[in-house]
Amino acid sequence: MSAHQVEQILKNTGAKYIDSAKKDIMGALGEFRDLAPEMENFMFPDGKRRQALKLKGTIPVHYKGSVYNIPVSVYLWETHPYYAPVCFVNPTNSMVIRESENVNKQGRVFLPYLKEWRFPGYDLNGLIQVMAMVFQEKCPVFAKPAGPTSQPSSAPQTPQPTSTPYPNATTIPYPTTASGGMPPYPMTSTSTPYPQGGIQYPAYPGYPGYPNYQNYNNAPTNNRTPPPVPPPPSSIPSSIGNDHIKNSLITALQDKFRNKLRDRLGTSQAELASIRETQSDLQKGQAKLKAIGEELEKQQTQLDQFIFAYHEKKTELEKALHEMGASNEGPPVDEAIEAATPLHRQLLEHYAADLACDDAVYSLGKALQHQKLSTSDYIKQVRNVYRQRQLASQFNEVCSNRLPGHTTSQLVDQYFFSVHDFSHFFC
Repeated sequence: MSAHQVEQILKNTGAKYIDSAKKDIMGALGEFRDLAPEMENFMFPDGKRRQALKLKGTIPVHYKGSVYNIPVSVYLWETHPYYAPVCFVNPTNSMVIRESENVNKQGRVFLPYLKEWRFPGYDLNGLIQVMAMVFQEKCPVFAKPAGPTSQPSSAPQTPQPTSTPYPNATTIPYPTTASGGMPPYPMTSTSTPYPQGGIQYPAYPGYPGYPNYQNYNNAPTNNRTPPPVPPPPSSIPSSIGNDHIKNSLITALQDKFRNKLRDRLGTSQAELASIRETQSDLQKGQAKLKAIGEELEKQQTQLDQFIFAYHEKKTELEKALHEMGASNEGPPVDEAIEAATPLHRQLLEHYAADLACDDAVYSLGKALQHQKLSTSDYIKQVRNVYRQRQLASQFNEVCSNRLPGHTTSQLVDQYFFSVHDFSHFFC
């Protein structure tokens, strides 16, 4: 399932820490492929029923040389991963739950890992690994025993192998007591340390001098009719000695401590793996933060340079404004336009003189209309103006021929000839 679907389920269940929970769930799903998330209306231990995200599927467990897929369900609180999840073993119709200190009859799982849950040191991946380790020691489910079958009482009973994919509930052999003629056998380090009082089994045919013992592991013993038991030899004691009891208790304590040590080691290994993963994430985050800090320092340096340049420009502008405010006179009009080259400047000046001649002729005409100027004086002034204009026009033509493009010269020439033709009227 994709991270987007997991995030959608978390939103639908009202999760408070979606990013952290999604990362934890995706890590567990990547390690255990048979688990799948889904949403379920679940009654939590606090007595409130609400929608919860559930990881449902099977986890592989190595038990007595075989691999079994144990069905489990893991329910997450809305405050996950800051609160320990609720775990259950889900037996199928062909299974029964084996109660232990880690699994109750309802199938709920109790582990020190859940009791000591702390985030970020604990996660779902480590939890499922610890569950698999604990189930290796004590399988939480067994296949239901098959129905009893009648067999001849004269022949010794032989255990039949089970065909179910899960261990049988009666597959763990327990040594019997010698209450009916069985001699006491010392406990070995590999056997189960709990004695079991039970049925007295007959001796094998042909060996009358040895005690009777048969191991019925897979078939129910309460439905068999054992053959008559011969009396035990008088040389064999009828009670268990103190040394045997002492050895049995020592072996039981050794196995108990060994199981506790395995649980502690499994929890420590899972915690160590989770801590290493967290350390790796923190180191990656540290590298990212370092890169971000270097980038911020670089930007800060550039910003300081920009601020320094801004203050310099601001000082220059304030100084210029102060000088402009102190002097009421504006800049000279002739210096307002700067030509690119001296030739362009001369062309500009003579072209301006040409246009000024037109203004002068216009002003003389207005003075003549208002009788402020006599006709003879008007003609004399107009002749002088047009003489100056002709010199300016000729210079403009020479300059325009030396420059690329003749747009200015063409305009000047058209204007010059039109006014020149009009000047003959006054001459």
